[in-house]
Amino acid sequence: MTAPAGYTYADVGEDRIREMLAVVGWAFVFTIKDEDIPAFAPVTPWDRARGVEVADETMGATGTVVAFHSSCPYPMRVPGGRDLPVSGLTFVGVHQGHRRRGLLTAMIADHFERSLARGEVVSTLYASEPAIYQRFGYGLACPTLSLSLGRSPGFRDVPGAADLRVELADADRESHRDAVVGVLKREGRPGSQMDLSDTMLSDLFLDIESWRNGSERKRIAIVHDADGPAAFATFARKSNWDDGGPSGTTSVHQWATATPAATHRLFSVLGDLDLTSETTVGNIATDHPLLHLLTDARSPKPRRNDNLWVRLLDVPRALEARGYASDADVTIAVKDTRLPANDGTWRLKITGGDAQVTRAEGAADIELSVQDLSTAYLGGVTLLELSRAGLVTGDTDAIAAASAALRGDMAPASAINF
Repeated sequence: MTAPAGYTYADVGEDRIREMLAVVGWAFVFTIKDEDIPAFAPVTPWDRARGVEVADETMGATGTVVAFHSSCPYPMRVPGGRDLPVSGLTFVGVHQGHRRRGLLTAMIADHFERSLARGEVVSTLYASEPAIYQRFGYGLACPTLSLSLGRSPGFRDVPGAADLRVELADADRESHRDAVVGVLKREGRPGSQMDLSDTMLSDLFLDIESWRNGSERKRIAIVHDADGPAAFATFARKSNWDDGGPSGTTSVHQWATATPAATHRLFSVLGDLDLTSETTVGNIATDHPLLHLLTDARSPKPRRNDNLWVRLLDVPRALEARGYASDADVTIAVKDTRLPANDGTWRLKITGGDAQVTRAEGAADIELSVQDLSTAYLGGVTLLELSRAGLVTGDTDAIAAASAALRGDMAPASAINF
């Protein structure tokens, strides 16, 4: 992949962390204090870190990194209870002085090419600006909700919930990594991580004091049942006092629950911490038990958010990697201007939960973009929904059959940000 005129690609090692942080700081509007720089070394995937350097002195000082990206490899749960190695795009930034020169487009193309070379047929990301990444074929596969819970929120009874043990502690990577990974594996929600690299774990437990904005240090709650850790949440409280007394806020950062009882116990505790009047929590899957357990469906003020964005890099291999809910035999015309190997008509033949994907000739039953196929990939957003929005077109019966087959039995969500 060729870089834009005046620039060149370069692998970026940890020895250039200050250059990387300078670019990312310009892109995301923050400044890192010198004493905090070492904290970013373990949360950056340096073995996959790539930069774009100035090669022409008319563009600036030659050899200067002016754009940066990296990726986190992890096994992602997909429908059918299967795990797929994916490439989680992260730390994407372009120096403000070098915008509108094609550097982001070049980096995404570089990311696609390198991911495919490693056998990663799906890319994922959390989008700072969603409109940007839709240009590259990323689809919102995991719409989620956020809630604001009042003090001591009411929950419907779940047998055994009150008997579960809750551990509250200062969050620590070495002490709590096994519990976090254990809960993720037990829940097995599509879109979530089935294992975490050292880099992702370091990011999960990153806690820079200057970024707390008045909150306490990062804490963790772990719920234990007879089978081990059944729920976890990292969180921090922020103290506040008004005329009525203490009115602090508990902000839940990253969390997952494996059973309804653990969900009940976790949020019963987090919603009733001393000196607080509100608990905020996001990344809630649209079918999560928490939503059904609340006795007051109005006061939490649910708000829709975007969680994980997905991009199929190799359409046939990605479709063959997941499981399906029902049989179908349809042809789909996929439009992909970024990766021509995906562009064209494919036959999707699903039998017994498995798919075979081959090239097809003639008119297709269904027509859609790679963005919309990526949106439906994890089974949370259906082809029928996208069809009703005018984004998927074709034969009504074929769309219905493919939609039913692609739909998962659990709404997707990514528990861990990266």
